[in-house]
Amino acid sequence: MYDTDFLRWTEEQAALLRAGRFSELDYEHIREELEDMGREQKVALQSSFRQIFIHLLKLDLSPAAAPRGKWVDELVEFRAQAQTRLEETPSLRHYADELFDKAWRQARRGAAKSFEAYGEAVTVPEACPYSLGECLDHDFIPTAAHPEHAG
Repeated sequence: MYDTDFLRWTEEQAALLRAGRFSELDYEHIREELEDMGREQKVALQSSFRQIFIHLLKLDLSPAAAPRGKWVDELVEFRAQAQTRLEETPSLRHYADELFDKAWRQARRGAAKSFEAYGEAVTVPEACPYSLGECLDHDFIPTAAHPEHAG
């Protein structure tokens, strides 16, 4: 049933747990699902970090004046998602540095391609110019490319 009707399988496994019928549980697939759930938490945090980086880089390096407000709005949302994950799953903090580094490598490539696609001659730094604290700090908004937007 695990392979043919996942929802029904989950409902059946939950019912077996509630009834205390442990010998009937599908332990192999339950273990796999629990491991996948943990991995998904890490992937989701890394994804939030990646999006935060991309938006910080756009705000920091893009000469474009026009979608800055949208970038800030999106940055606020991605920070909220990351904060929620860290608050709701405190053990993710043990992986934060590793996920932060992976996300930077992905974001760096993605941001460079985005700048190129929009014809912006921007060099994305090799080393991450932001700390984890800055990435999660709701008051940190880079304004280097457009100091007139400070505030």
